[in-house]
Amino acid sequence: MFLASWHTLPLDTMNTVLAALGFWGGIVEYATSLSGLPLLYGICAVIGGCLFLILMVLMFIGIEFDFDMLADGSGHVSLHGISGFFTLFGIVGLYLNSQGYGALVSSAGGIGAGGMMFLIVGRIIMSMRKLESSGNINVDQAVGAKGSVYAEILPGQSGAVTIFIDERERRYEAVTNEPAGLKTGDLIEVKEVISDSLLKVTKLTT
Repeated sequence: MFLASWHTLPLDTMNTVLAALGFWGGIVEYATSLSGLPLLYGICAVIGGCLFLILMVLMFIGIEFDFDMLADGSGHVSLHGISGFFTLFGIVGLYLNSQGYGALVSSAGGIGAGGMMFLIVGRIIMSMRKLESSGNINVDQAVGAKGSVYAEILPGQSGAVTIFIDERERRYEAVTNEPAGLKTGDLIEVKEVISDSLLKVTKLTT
């Protein structure tokens, strides 16, 4: 039955299907030929790329799976940046290796490209979050608002908090005067609005 149906397909459709099968067959054949360092590059590229695409789709439909960590002065980096790093690390490393470059050069090139991807994606995500945080809400309304620490706030450094303004959850960068800082999950109250995206908070005692 399948063969009969196959022969009734238009020629263009048959060519498209055969081309697709040939493409994926070539991908599978190439992947199974990898070993050692190229195999590591391939695994990083596939897993990182799939995770990156899934995270981006989820983010655009309003679902986020974030495990934010304190980064350098630029703010916070998320799983998006980490997955982006492994994606480009794998792709560039695999390409350089296929061009005959040794392990040192291909690894260095992969790390460099992945690092750039990590920083770029991190800054894009942070910019999007700041834009989302501002929205149509007057940030001055945040004074007195209560919430919790999202990313740990160390003494002299910034972290992130989640608060509710007008029954809407918002996430802001935050600092504190607490001598020991604030840990993730600590309940907080906003004491001051330093800028449109930066709050000063204190620990809420119950």
